[in-house]
Amino acid sequence: MNGERGESDVRPIMLKRLSRVFDWLDGIELAAYAIVASLLLVVGPVYLVVRFIVAHRYLPGIALALLWCGCVAICIRDVRQRRFSWVTGCLVALWLITMLWVGWWLEH
Repeated sequence: MNGERGESDVRPIMLKRLSRVFDWLDGIELAAYAIVASLLLVVGPVYLVVRFIVAHRYLPGIALALLWCGCVAICIRDVRQRRFSWVTGCLVALWLITMLWVGWWLEH
């Protein structure tokens, strides 16, 4: 075979190309999940705070906003230190439970 590729040489090249396509699709799928999660983590609390303020319930709105900002600040601190403490876990759990309870309460 002078410069010609045999059939056995073509299959690995096609499999490599197909593998690259699936790797690319996996990246898109991961990015889509990350974008949806980020939007929920940013838009959800802001939406609830705005609903409280529009309803003239300033104290719960400010408390919810401060709790959210505290969670963001403590998570940023722990990411910079490359560790997550039990305090972070407790604060984030409190935030999630509060968000679920407040969201459910506002809808009913």
